Amino acid sequence: MARSYDEPVHVQAQDEVMSAFIWRGRLYAVRGLVDRWTERRSWWQDPVGAPQAGERTVWRVEASAGRHTGTGVYDIGRDTDVDQSYPSWTLLRVQD
Repeated sequence: MARSYDEPVHVQAQDEVMSAFIWRGRLYAVRGLVDRWTERRSWWQDPVGAPQAGERTVWRVEASAGRHTGTGVYDIGRDTDVDQSYPSWTLLRVQD
């Protein structure tokens, strides 16, 4: 089962290799990449008059919040049609 969140996260990545992210003030260490894909954003949720929705790249990663906590699966997206010098990252889903 997956839970949807659509909340901003701060991601630590270099050359598109994600090493960690901060969600709700907690640091999660990325243990591995499960998958990566591109999907269309939900254009119907954009405000009227906003630029048309584009695509988002999604990383599905295994991560944990500490050495003694279990590993979870997280879908983290980055919009590909925004300024890449300051990417906007979003936690989309958490797998149970």
